[in-house]
Amino acid sequence: MNKLTKLHAHLFLMGASVIYGCNFVISKLAMPAYITPYAFIFLRIVGGAILFNILHQLTVKDRRIDKKDIPRFLLAALCGACINQLLFFDGLSQTSPINASVIVVSVPIVVLTLSFTILKESVTPLKIIGIVLGFTGALMMIGLNGIAFHSGSMKGDLMVFINAVLYSFYLIITKPLLVKYHPNTVMMWVFTMAVPFVVIATWSDVTSTNWKAIPLPIYAAIAYPVLFTTLVANLFYAIAMRVVNASTASFYIYFQPMVATIVAIIVLNETLRGVQIIAAALIFIGVYLVGMKKKRH
Repeated sequence: MNKLTKLHAHLFLMGASVIYGCNFVISKLAMPAYITPYAFIFLRIVGGAILFNILHQLTVKDRRIDKKDIPRFLLAALCGACINQLLFFDGLSQTSPINASVIVVSVPIVVLTLSFTILKESVTPLKIIGIVLGFTGALMMIGLNGIAFHSGSMKGDLMVFINAVLYSFYLIITKPLLVKYHPNTVMMWVFTMAVPFVVIATWSDVTSTNWKAIPLPIYAAIAYPVLFTTLVANLFYAIAMRVVNASTASFYIYFQPMVATIVAIIVLNETLRGVQIIAAALIFIGVYLVGMKKKRH
């Protein structure tokens, strides 16, 4: 791939991170005051399936996939659009947001391990150093002083960690599919296959939600995760992973707490601290090292 294509991939990943980072603030406007987490998942997955089907219909003529790839698509749906989402919100309700944030930023480390084990990707010293720097920066951005892995949160912590592992596995198993098929095809089938499982798991929350009582501005907050976090961000990741490997794509998770912090400073008038500037610098240095290629002699 030429440098321009590689640059585009990193820009797509950065764009997805910005969308995910904003989502933390915007989603809190609607959840849980007006809508439960499970009803939220229903809207994201079903809405995502509808949007990806429409997008696929407009952009890709051939909807067919090889029968031998169906199990991989189904596994991707369960790991990336179903079980991991349900576990995350269940776990988040039983632990602190700080604990959950720290566990989620362990994803690049898990992906790097799985990439080396399953995909046989090379693990260079620069990539390891980059991930360590990014992980350190993310922890500084979140704030280690708030972590409390006590027995009361152990179940929630475990559920969030399993969610992180499943999402890491999702990035690994979709990489070959994204090389073989159009990104819209992969996303369309992943979300479509996840719909039956999500509907069964969330239907009671959907039917018990008072949709008429939700104010119009809150519907805008609900629409953001469906349109941007589900459709645009997932598509950005899918496009980028056709060029970069799974471990590089996963590294951009470290930008999410940084973006969330910036949004909080702008929207909630929080004060920018020196430690946050240092943390951001570590994350940017880390992504530079992760993206560097080993020189060939």
